[in-house]
Amino acid sequence: MDRRIVREATWKHQGAELKINVTKRNGCHVSILKSVKGQIDTMQSYYSRVLIIRLDLHVNEYSGDNLKLSRMMGRLTEWLREKYSTDRVGYVWVREHERAKNQHYHLALMIDGRAIQYPIKVIEWVENYWQKRDEPKPFTPKNCYTMIERDKPETYQKAFYRISYLAKSRGKGYKDATANNFSVSRIKPK
Repeated sequence: MDRRIVREATWKHQGAELKINVTKRNGCHVSILKSVKGQIDTMQSYYSRVLIIRLDLHVNEYSGDNLKLSRMMGRLTEWLREKYSTDRVGYVWVREHERAKNQHYHLALMIDGRAIQYPIKVIEWVENYWQKRDEPKPFTPKNCYTMIERDKPETYQKAFYRISYLAKSRGKGYKDATANNFSVSRIKPK
C-alpha cells in the first residue's frame, strides 16, 4: 500500500491533474486517491453517466472489524443489481475514528447513471438497512450526489474533489489489526 500523503491542492496521476480536498492540517492518502480514480475511470469505461452518492454511517458500539459495513455493502449491491438490473456497483468506503468512542464510515457509491438518476431510493434503502440493525440513521451530506458525464470533464473534477474528502489523513489508522482503513470495489475496466 502507498503510504504517501499529498498536501498540495492538486494531485497529478496518470496524466491527470485533479483538485483535491486538502486543508493546512490534513493531506490526502495517495493510495485512497488512486483507488477512487481507478474505480471512477472503470465505471466510466462502461457507462457514459455515473451517479456518485455520498453517505456517512455511524455505529453505536466500537468494533474491531468492519463486518457490519461489509455485510451491508454485499446486500446493497445485491439489491441494486436486482432492482435496477445494473451489472456493476462501484464504491469506496473509509473507516475513521477520532474523538468519539466509536468509529464511523464515509461511503461513496458509483452507479450506472442511466439506471439511477436520483439517489432517494438508494438512500432510503441504506437508512432502513442500517436502522433495522439498531444503528443511528445514516447522515446524508448536503449535495450528496453528483452525476459524472463522460464528455463533460468538469463533472468528473467536481465529483473527484468531493470524494477526495474520504482520503483525508485525519482519523485514519486508529483501528484493530483486523480492520481496514478503507475498501473499494474491484471492478475491472472494459
